[in-house]
Amino acid sequence: MKLLLIRHALPERVENADGPADPGLTEVGHEQARRLADWLKGEQIDHVAASPKLRAVETAQPLAAERGLEIEIVTGFSEIDSGSATYIPYEQMRRERHEIWRHLRSGRWKEAGFADPERFRDDVAKSFASWEADHTDRTCAVVAHSGTINALVSHFLGIENVFFFSLEYTGLCRLRRNVLGGMHVTSLNETAHLHAVRDTLDPLPAP
Repeated sequence: MKLLLIRHALPERVENADGPADPGLTEVGHEQARRLADWLKGEQIDHVAASPKLRAVETAQPLAAERGLEIEIVTGFSEIDSGSATYIPYEQMRRERHEIWRHLRSGRWKEAGFADPERFRDDVAKSFASWEADHTDRTCAVVAHSGTINALVSHFLGIENVFFFSLEYTGLCRLRRNVLGGMHVTSLNETAHLHAVRDTLDPLPAP
């Protein structure tokens, strides 16, 4: 398998929703998603999957439409805060010194509305293993979240810190299975397609 792990584009801000927060993309986010699809236009992609969150699905749509593919929704690829009623882009929380940001900085995951990081990583790894079994020998693009992608990559590399690298909106990571069954990480956070819109965003540090 060749795997493209893609973080969703910039979403709207949602606070205190009636249920789990599920924002769609901003105008900048839609432009990021289009640029991503254009950048990958010449590459073979056999299958497109996404987290069930709207921001991931909307990011995947231009990529899938370019190839006439349906988007497979994979519940297990959702984010570590998927049950929270509030979604605030991390760079906004950081600027505001928001309460959720303060909880994350102190490692108080539950108070921030996040799952336990190690348990989350185990759950994501199990979901991926089950999903991958149906997609061997294919090139697959998966649009998910910074936490989900960090969890998978840290799992494959055996890194203790679940959230060990920063991933920008529509940042792309490439992985592939080797002949012995291990997973090679060949790139992290490719962002060449964002050069024309980069001045609208701050880099997003891992939580």
